[in-house]
Amino acid sequence: MPVPAELAWPILERIRLVGDLAISPHGISIAAGVLIGAQLMLHRALRRGVARREVPDIEAIVQSLITRTIVGGILGARFFFVVTHLDLFADPLSWLRVWEGGLSLLGGITGAVLANVPFALRRRLSVPLLLDSVAPGLALGIFIGRIGDLVIGEHLGAPTSFVLGWRCSGAYGDPAAPYPFPGVGPTTVQGCYDVALHQTALYDFLAGGVVLAILILLERRPRFDGFFLVAFAVLYGGGRFLSDFARAADRDLIGPLTGSQVGALCAIVAALIWVAVRRPGRRRPYAWLPPDFRHPWDSEQTVTETDDIQA
Repeated sequence: MPVPAELAWPILERIRLVGDLAISPHGISIAAGVLIGAQLMLHRALRRGVARREVPDIEAIVQSLITRTIVGGILGARFFFVVTHLDLFADPLSWLRVWEGGLSLLGGITGAVLANVPFALRRRLSVPLLLDSVAPGLALGIFIGRIGDLVIGEHLGAPTSFVLGWRCSGAYGDPAAPYPFPGVGPTTVQGCYDVALHQTALYDFLAGGVVLAILILLERRPRFDGFFLVAFAVLYGGGRFLSDFARAADRDLIGPLTGSQVGALCAIVAALIWVAVRRPGRRRPYAWLPPDFRHPWDSEQTVTETDDIQA
């Protein structure tokens, strides 16, 4: 017997423009998340700085980083999805058909970071400081970007009586929806079905908002270079690891784990190893010094070039 869900709304997979031309709410929300998150990153970089020295024209540098972020993010998101779903592709040429769907959020984050590291090192920028500025913008981008997943009814899991279980109340343009679960195939990841399901995009949406709020609260005190990156990796990575157990798709990459769970675990371990090895908390004064934000490079104190490139 179906279990009544506390949450319900209709889905809209495409917004029709002219004839067969249509756009996806998913794509719109991702674009909005990237643009708004980038603005938050720029704001933080202007206050925090991008190296432990005076750097002129930070805004132009951040704009260059954002461009590389978009390109690297798309390539990384596609690469990670293809690697973890090779059975879905008939030939290498199909790897390039991004418009057919198939992107990984964690792959996109990794690709964006890797695309920017060489640029940062060439400019003698501080990678930890840059990633600290990225962290709150990334959480905000995830929060906004997941709205599109909720609109199109994607990333569904199994039936549930959980209070955040979601029931599709209909599909715009499809009077036959909702359909009997599980639809086509033994599991489903998107669609409008007649039972309450785990909506893991909703869990990720909430996680993005909670992580953003926590990062903003943590900004009230001085923090070592790289602190916010580590906090984001542990908080969001931990949340994603747990929520993916409710997903119906992408399972069994390693044992019962999804590709995103493996990626989240790797990010958490890498962040904690970096803290243990580099011990960034010993380096003072901290770059993030609220409420004044008077940086060490604003005084007569000098730093070495090695300190500038604390990667």
